[in-house]
Amino acid sequence: MKKLILAASVAFAGMIGLNAQSMEALQIGARAGYNYSTLRGDAAKNMNTKGLSGFHVGLFTEIPVADRFSIQPEVLYSTQGAKWTLGKETYDFKTQNINVPVLAKFYVAEGLNLQAGPQLSFNTGSEFKYDGALGKTSKKLDKDAFSKVNFGAVVGAGYKLAQGLTVDARYNFGLTNVFDKNNKSLQSLNVSQKNNFKNGVFSVGLGYQF
Repeated sequence: MKKLILAASVAFAGMIGLNAQSMEALQIGARAGYNYSTLRGDAAKNMNTKGLSGFHVGLFTEIPVADRFSIQPEVLYSTQGAKWTLGKETYDFKTQNINVPVLAKFYVAEGLNLQAGPQLSFNTGSEFKYDGALGKTSKKLDKDAFSKVNFGAVVGAGYKLAQGLTVDARYNFGLTNVFDKNNKSLQSLNVSQKNNFKNGVFSVGLGYQF
């Protein structure tokens, strides 16, 4: 985990070292869109985990580095989660996150770009909804049930339209466990103690560069 965080730190440090000309050409923008998220891993597969709809919204900065290459750090508020069914019981699990991806953008044609980079994700809240024989209940889960920081990798493609509009599609591969593997409070929710649950989030977003 320390090595992964160090890799992300190096990416941020590289941004600081960009030359003044690149910094002057940077473009600040806002982005919002749709998320379709689930949980990945062997334990998630055994529970027949399915996707859940959510959204993201935030800010980004595109910093040109070369003719067809730029770095784009972002700060996004993102709702994610998953749902699964055990017999007649349905579970909806949602989290609120602050995601900080640092993307490398390669322009393969006019406006068309490929994107890839690391992402740090900070859990800021969660909710668990249960629909069973006794009715529906909803409660917030203890923060100590989750990993406070998760690491992932983002890949995607985008297109820059006229007047500063952008559109892109991405997939976030979570590389670390969402749940704290040492926490036992989730046993009553039929969550495996193996805690092999990692984020998997497909997103489509629209942006505007000022």
